Amino acid sequence: MLIPIHSADSASLIHLREHLLAEATPGSRVILDLKAVEKLTSLEAALLLRLVIEGKKKNLEVRFSSLSLEAQQAFTGLETNMLTDGATAAEDLSPVEEVGEQTLEFVAAGRRLLDLIGELTYWLVIAPWRGKGMKWDRTLEQITKVGIEGIPIVTFLSFLIGAVLALNSASQLRQFGAAIYIANLVGVSMTREMAPLITAIIVSGRSGAAITAELGTMVVSEEVDAMRTMALSPGRFLLLPRVLGLLCAVPCLTILSNLAGIFGGYWIGVILLGLGSRNYLQQTAQALLISDLITGMVKSVVFALLIGLVACYRGLYVQGGAEGVGTNTTASVVTSIVLCILADALFTTIFFYFE
Repeated sequence: MLIPIHSADSASLIHLREHLLAEATPGSRVILDLKAVEKLTSLEAALLLRLVIEGKKKNLEVRFSSLSLEAQQAFTGLETNMLTDGATAAEDLSPVEEVGEQTLEFVAAGRRLLDLIGELTYWLVIAPWRGKGMKWDRTLEQITKVGIEGIPIVTFLSFLIGAVLALNSASQLRQFGAAIYIANLVGVSMTREMAPLITAIIVSGRSGAAITAELGTMVVSEEVDAMRTMALSPGRFLLLPRVLGLLCAVPCLTILSNLAGIFGGYWIGVILLGLGSRNYLQQTAQALLISDLITGMVKSVVFALLIGLVACYRGLYVQGGAEGVGTNTTASVVTSIVLCILADALFTTIFFYFE
């Protein structure tokens, strides 16, 4: 049976599909003549392919004829998830099946993450002893991108945070004649909590997103597959330099954030509140302990590792083309920030009970 197609808009194709599936005789052959259709959109091509797939399920053979070159190009690179009806598939799953599917996806993600950690560990610890050194030029490039280029935004925001802390604490401490303790509050808060966390959030949104987008684009454009074909490890050339760059840059940015935040409090205390420069600096030096600095630096290293792992994982396992790159980039930022805050709460609790 030959059916000429004069219009390939979505409504016409949906009507045609319903008509064929309802009235065509099982075992028959249907040829769709697309001579009058000059070009197709991706959605229209997907609807045609779905007609072929659903026809096979009903023992109906559907074929195309007289496809123009422009219409044929619409089928190139068509994603398979456009051929299925996601709503119907979701409705067919029972609650138990949905839980099982989510559990299997979680287990698979855990395995992929362990593989990523194992690959990074190999290239960092074992490979150098076998004559396969790290790519320091790529690592320095990442340190520049994450660290040096991130100095202005980290300094500016940390200064503002320090100033805000000083202003908020001043309204309460001045009631008791203890305004000088603003120096204690700002210094301890910045070194133990605020500086590592602010730096981690900025790096997650700025550098973590960039890493995910870069790796995801390389995966979508099949550059990573090409590297593997040429026996070049993505772990050595792509992943390890980025993680090492974060591990080197984030602690340095945290130190800078400490200084900027304390200076912000100093500026408010001395210029606006008239506490005296010497008194403020002496109070800050007396309040700060080595343990405060160590606590902040330990947190910064852990945050850098979390950001690196999440960004690399999200970038390396992108699915769904350009849309998947955007989705994974957003997920990378959100996941990194949430994990950093959770880790901060955990470390704060541990250090509180062991001091």
